[in-house]
Amino acid sequence: MANQIVAVRIKDIFALKPSDITDVKLLDGSIESVQSVVKYIDSGSVYFYTTSWNSRAEVETVHPDFRDPYIRTKANYTTADNLLSLPKF
Repeated sequence: MANQIVAVRIKDIFALKPSDITDVKLLDGSIESVQSVVKYIDSGSVYFYTTSWNSRAEVETVHPDFRDPYIRTKANYTTADNLLSLPKF
């Protein structure tokens, strides 16, 4: 099953990086922590969001050395991470 992300919660108003996302809100209204989303994606679940052009952008996990894992959109035509363009909650 694919899970559509419709909003994100960030650490603070100055958040500029995907690693600053702490929680996501799904289309069904449920809220999941980034730690949970990382676990689910790594176990085979699919997460995505719909762009303003109604195309689907898939989400992937990143596991940097010496930092907590985080989520970001898979590479596409822009260098900006699309998740940060979603509404905040």
